[in-house]
Amino acid sequence: MLLQEISSKYSESFEFLQARKKRQAMQLALLSNLRRGDQNISSTLMLALFDRIMSNIYDDKMQVKFIPSQGINQDQINSYNILAQSDYQEMGKAKLDYEWCWDTLFFGRGYMETIRFDKKQKIMQPHVINPLAFGYDPYIDVYQDWRYYWKWITKSKWDLKKLQEAKVLKEFKLEELPAGIESYLWDYKVIRDEAREGVQPPIQPADNDIYQILEFYGHNEKGNKTVYWVDKSFSKILYEKELDLEDGEEITMPMGGSAKKNSKWPIVVKEAFKVPHNSIPISVADLLEDKHRAKSVLLNLAYIAAKDQANPLYGYNPDKVRDITQFFQRQINQHIPMDDETAAWPLAKAPSMSADLLNFISILTQEANEPIGTGQAMQPLPGSKETATEVAIDQQLSDLAQSLQSKVMQFGEAEFWSHWFHRYAKHADELKEKMANIVGIKGVNSQVIDLTDFKSDYPPGVLVYSAKEAEYKDLVKRRDYMQLYPNLMQSLDLDGMRNFNKHVFFPLFLQDPTLIDIMFPKTLDEIKAERENEQLKDGVMADVLETDDHTTHLYTHQMVLPKTWELWAHIHWHEQLLAEQKKQEMVALQQQAIDQSMGAIESGKPKIGAEKKSPLAAASPLKTELKTNNLQRK
Repeated sequence: MLLQEISSKYSESFEFLQARKKRQAMQLALLSNLRRGDQNISSTLMLALFDRIMSNIYDDKMQVKFIPSQGINQDQINSYNILAQSDYQEMGKAKLDYEWCWDTLFFGRGYMETIRFDKKQKIMQPHVINPLAFGYDPYIDVYQDWRYYWKWITKSKWDLKKLQEAKVLKEFKLEELPAGIESYLWDYKVIRDEAREGVQPPIQPADNDIYQILEFYGHNEKGNKTVYWVDKSFSKILYEKELDLEDGEEITMPMGGSAKKNSKWPIVVKEAFKVPHNSIPISVADLLEDKHRAKSVLLNLAYIAAKDQANPLYGYNPDKVRDITQFFQRQINQHIPMDDETAAWPLAKAPSMSADLLNFISILTQEANEPIGTGQAMQPLPGSKETATEVAIDQQLSDLAQSLQSKVMQFGEAEFWSHWFHRYAKHADELKEKMANIVGIKGVNSQVIDLTDFKSDYPPGVLVYSAKEAEYKDLVKRRDYMQLYPNLMQSLDLDGMRNFNKHVFFPLFLQDPTLIDIMFPKTLDEIKAERENEQLKDGVMADVLETDDHTTHLYTHQMVLPKTWELWAHIHWHEQLLAEQKKQEMVALQQQAIDQSMGAIESGKPKIGAEKKSPLAAASPLKTELKTNNLQRK
């Protein structure tokens, strides 16, 4: 009964997608220039434009940051971001992103599987699924709501024997399984390898060495997500395992049983040209195919015309010409023996390719650029390009021509890192901790990450943004700040200059944040404020001194999330004292202005810049009030 259900759903999906897959295989052949012959040429339009948009989008590295949610403080968020940066290198995600992006653009969808997690190495092991060997529920548009999906995997005879010996697979006789690879799958593999690597794959292996296995993801009789291995004849279930990828509240399933509320399919999908409410995406190949074919036809017409113009055409009288082969020779001072002058005569040539048709070839190329943004003219910023920054800004604007596709693909990237987070949360108690290694300007920075920080009832948010878009915004900020910098420095005091440079100006120009700490080492007030943060998070009040740099303290305290009652009270205390301080300074400045205007400055009266008593010498009533409240809370 189960085998019949799996076979039925597979057939349902296969019949729906078969025509689409055949067309994609044909498009791959066009991309790799396989449709050519000795007497004709093929256009490289699809390859050229695909490589261009692929380069632009892949080069636009997506930046990922976790953001706080309820019950998650900033220290935990920092741990998530550090480990994500380390795992990006360890997972080889740059290479995976290339394949994922390639599939997304060419096939319309790219599929990344996230089910594997190596407990020994403490790392998720994602891999990209071949779209030509993949199928899904054709009736549901949202992939996390699919009833099922499947993919063909290839296992050697020795792979299956080892899995049998390890008791991973069910009991069955290997010799009873149908061997070999489905012909259409092998054809897809040949075409795909030729298109992407330009290398002819080896001949199809012997049937007794390779087994094609259907890996089917569906629901068991309890309604829980389950993975099955089925032989290609749909006669045996070789493997069956219920998925338990995430913790969560159990809910009743409509078909009976229960399932994890937060349990998702271990797959992430990216789409470049997403069509809402449609299970068939649009690909770059779909947008370029007709222009590619039309250009090939016109190029061949031009090729034929050029050959005709280069080779003269003659008529001849076979009774008068002694040796016709001499007409095809090209030698200096060549003589052809004939009986009389009428033995041969030149024929009129076909007209050469018209200028209109040649212009139409250019129009086709321009039309092909339009839907994918590679030919869109971007408007530069107003004003002349007087600086390198202005030139860089204009270049960034041009590179953002594919920003829509990049933003749509960000949805899949955010989902991937959500899966990454939940895999750690699932194994946090077992794994305990992991060493994160970040390569920076000072070498490798290693930090132990407490994996129990991943256990939370409210997962963090995932912010994904375009690196090029962020760079463009930073470039604009750099230009603006460079123009305002001299005036700002004149209007700020020493502490203000330091804080502005450390927290605003230099972070825009320096990629490595550790350099900022080297250039601007922590002050005593910053160190004191950080220690107070730890004290206040534990519910213990900390005194606010009149001599504190209140601006620095406020900035350091505001970075802490979530805030305790004690921390809020401490911040309020600093704000009150800072306000009183500013008020006293304003009064002093007003009084000085009055004295100067009246010419009545007394000799013993303190002047601006001279040593003076603190305007807050008297005890603040707020300080007494907070201490009293704190004692009452205890």
